[in-house]
Amino acid sequence: MSRLVLFLLLVSVHLCNSQYPPSPFGKPKDICPTGNNQPYKVDNFVGTPFILTPFTNVFTNPTVLNASTKTCRPDGHCMFAYTIDIYDTTLRPFDQAVAECTKKAATKFLTYNGLIPGPTLRVAAGHESIVRFNNKINKYFPQSFSPCNGSRRGRPISVHHHGSASIPPYDGWAEDETCYLETKEYVYPNNRPATNWYHDHALHITADNAYLGLAGLHLVTSKLQYGGCGEPWNLEDIEEKHLILQDKVLDANCQLFIDPAKAHELSLYGDINLVSGIPFPRMPLEPKWYRFRILNAAVSRPWLLKILNSKYEDISKTYCKMIASDGGYRITPIPFPDTGLLVGVAERYEFVCDFTTFSNQILYLWNDKNNDWMQGVPYFCYTHLLSKLEIAPTTSDSPPQFNENMPMPIPERTITRVLNMSDYDTALQMANNGKFHRQMVFERSNNQWKINGQTWDSFKIAAADIGQNTWELWYFQTGGGWFHPVHVHLVDFYMIKREGSGGIRSFESMAAKDVLYLGASNKIYVLARFGPHKGDYMFHCHNLIHEDNDMMRAYRIIDSQNGINAGSAQPFILNGFAKIVYSNWLYADPMLNLTAAQPTVKMPPFDSTYKQKMLDMNIYRIFYPRNETDIPLNGFTNPWRSTWCSA
Repeated sequence: MSRLVLFLLLVSVHLCNSQYPPSPFGKPKDICPTGNNQPYKVDNFVGTPFILTPFTNVFTNPTVLNASTKTCRPDGHCMFAYTIDIYDTTLRPFDQAVAECTKKAATKFLTYNGLIPGPTLRVAAGHESIVRFNNKINKYFPQSFSPCNGSRRGRPISVHHHGSASIPPYDGWAEDETCYLETKEYVYPNNRPATNWYHDHALHITADNAYLGLAGLHLVTSKLQYGGCGEPWNLEDIEEKHLILQDKVLDANCQLFIDPAKAHELSLYGDINLVSGIPFPRMPLEPKWYRFRILNAAVSRPWLLKILNSKYEDISKTYCKMIASDGGYRITPIPFPDTGLLVGVAERYEFVCDFTTFSNQILYLWNDKNNDWMQGVPYFCYTHLLSKLEIAPTTSDSPPQFNENMPMPIPERTITRVLNMSDYDTALQMANNGKFHRQMVFERSNNQWKINGQTWDSFKIAAADIGQNTWELWYFQTGGGWFHPVHVHLVDFYMIKREGSGGIRSFESMAAKDVLYLGASNKIYVLARFGPHKGDYMFHCHNLIHEDNDMMRAYRIIDSQNGINAGSAQPFILNGFAKIVYSNWLYADPMLNLTAAQPTVKMPPFDSTYKQKMLDMNIYRIFYPRNETDIPLNGFTNPWRSTWCSA
């Protein structure tokens, strides 16, 4: 046998037995480690110095944390209570995918309740939650950072419930921090169903804290089985998979590597893809419908999702439907995008897929690449692989079918009540004429990440005259080849128009969003009604390296009549709740002493009396008014009011 024939035979055998498809985005010699303990880089980004083996771990959904208690009003509106300890520990999630890690010490993490990712909080839409976070970080990460010095000490944390319309003291303001042996209590409204999440937001160390483990899902559900009012499209019993997408890189000791001062000064990209804390998992499925909740919890990396068959053909555009975005359900489902689903950092999407005709087949959850949308993003050896979907020959029961012709029951979509089509059309006309209320330029100059030439430290408040319950059109732009996933706290918004990158994408159009993907040289017009609360809220780039290095500022919501678009609040001002029932000025300060972290030993007992008191305070009465306080005036009703069912 000639050497050429032998070589071709060996290649053929290798390809036939290969458990994972090779990357189409680079040659192995350029993007893969050459062996164990061999440092390497891709596009100047450091990779893990070990051989990786995908598809050795089995996927499971993140652990759900059940509420410790439920306290309810006579009208059926309830508050669910949770306690989460934040502490550092060691875990071994990499041992199967990175065999060399079995020879090393366990990996150090920051955790919520000792889990990676943190436990999932699942609360019925229309009901509040109260969560106590206890900072117990002291073993592996004992360093102190401001303000945890002097009489306070330790590594600070701040918790942001991303996607929640929380009042300012419960929103996770970056400077509202909790030190070692302190507790901060947060109350969340959960006023509409959506895939939300919670993560660290401590000033200047968010990237480190989140990368080391501080992130988890906070699902606000309308499912009947969890106390919601029901889901559209026959979704109630369709099995869900909760996919938290992250990338990590390990050092020679199998510890998480992050270096914002040098190696990761501009961004952090890793070569190990985690799906809900599991490296490159296998996902055993049945030939039936599935619902996928997607969260991008990476530090910097965007994902371009597709589902491919064993021939590497895209089947997602034919067999999957988009049903929800950051702010909850779409009005109607739409086809999965032909170009793939682009998910920037902190974005969430939901889609359903019909695998009934794929019995006994292998599919891949695939991370594709688009150089125009993802400039400068490195692809390592297996960056293209997220999960191997192993479809069983048969189903174990008679599974439910997704049916987009069953829109009832209609779920809460607050954005459709507070922004009508007249608002949308007016904003679109403004955008088409190049007009807007405010401009926000995301840029890098003098080696600093800035918004409108300023930073968090240099000039915090970027907009100080936004009227409560008024709508504004904001114009975002960037340049210099940088892209930024921009998060605006408090509000759900519509992306009205994008100049560049092919315009508004199908899955962004008429979708409730709280993160916009500001691509390189993009210009994007965004419409939001700034309410219902008054006070100070952050907005920032959610590339956490950029955020920590001051690409973050804040805006201030004041009395409606003093805003720059005061006329747009007229229906809300006429409504009784605007001036009579609801004014949250007491809670407008995110650094409010009343709600600040306290030494854990000084916290009031978390007992039934205390929880009843917190429920009776009704701080979210704008969403959950008692019947006698929600009286229509001049024909208007409270558009922020949420519905609830017995939980």
